[in-house]
Amino acid sequence: MARKPKTVWLSLRAQLECLPISLALMTIPYLSRRQVVALARILGKIGSILDFQGRRLALANIAYVFPKLSEKRQRLILLGCYRNIARVLLDMFWFSRNSQERILEWVNLPHEWKKGLDTPGPKIIVTSHHGNWELGGHAVLANGFPLLSVGKDLGSAATTAKLNGFRSRLGQEIVSSEGAIMPILRTLRKGGNVALLADQYLNLNKGGIWSTFLGHPALTAPTPAFFAQRIKRNILICVGFMQARPDGHYRCVKPIFIAPIEGETIEELTQRVSDASSRLIRRFPTQWLYAYKRWRGIPEGADPKEYPFYAHVVKKNS
Repeated sequence: MARKPKTVWLSLRAQLECLPISLALMTIPYLSRRQVVALARILGKIGSILDFQGRRLALANIAYVFPKLSEKRQRLILLGCYRNIARVLLDMFWFSRNSQERILEWVNLPHEWKKGLDTPGPKIIVTSHHGNWELGGHAVLANGFPLLSVGKDLGSAATTAKLNGFRSRLGQEIVSSEGAIMPILRTLRKGGNVALLADQYLNLNKGGIWSTFLGHPALTAPTPAFFAQRIKRNILICVGFMQARPDGHYRCVKPIFIAPIEGETIEELTQRVSDASSRLIRRFPTQWLYAYKRWRGIPEGADPKEYPFYAHVVKKNS
C-alpha cells in the first residue's frame, strides 16, 4: 500500500533535517576550540548579512531597547547577537564529544553558584536566551548537581530526539513543555533543581501576563513564579546566564537570588524575575537573542506606533 503524501513528506523532512546534524557531528567535535570560536565569528557575520528577515527583526528590537545608541553601536550589537547564535549552535556539537572533560575545562561555574546550589531546598534556575542558554544545564550537572529542564519540540520528532540527546548527555532530565507541570512539581517537592527560561512570549489567552521587560510592556510566561507559588516550602529562584568569553571559555555570571515574599502575587514575582533578567541583558547586551518577536503583544489602548513593526494589539479571548 502506498504511503500517504503527508507521511512521505514528514519522512523526507526528518531526513533533510538530520543530514546537516549528521555532517556537523562528523566535523565540529573534532575542531580545536580556537577553530570553533573563529568559525562562529565567520558564520555569525554571514548570518547577520544574509538573514534579511531575522536582521530586520533584530534591528527593530535593538532600536526599541536601546533608542539612544548610535546606529553604528546598534549594528555592533546585531553582529554580536548573530555571532552568539552561531556559537551556541556550534557548541552544541563541540561539547558532545568528551563532554564532561570539555565542560569542566571550558565552562566556569563560580563559587556563588555552587554555594547556592548546595543550599538545602528546591531551586528554580532561571535564564533567558542570553549567552549560551543550552550549556548552563551541562555545567550544573558536570559539577555534581542534578537538574530537570524543559525542552520544546523543534522540527521533526527525529530532530527533537537528537537535540534532547545532546541536552541529556550528562544525565540532565529533559521533559517536554507539553505535560511538564507534574514532573516539575515532583522534582521541586523533593528539593530538586529545575531550569526554566524567563524571556518567552506567552499569549494572554494561554496564561501570559503583562510585565515590564527591558523597559517595555511584554506578555510573559509566569512559569517560575507559578511553580514558586505552588511549592509550600522555602524555595530559591536563581537568575543568571552563561556568558561567552572571547577566548572560547564560558563563565556563569554571579547569580541574582530571589526568594518569594509571603503574600506576593504571581504578577509581582514575575516582575522581579523579569527585572533581574533585564539587568543582566543590559550588562551584556551583545549576547541576547534579538531575532525573536518578544514584544509582539500591544496592550489595549496603547499606541501601536510606539512598538516594533511586528507587534499587534492583544485582547483577552480574541
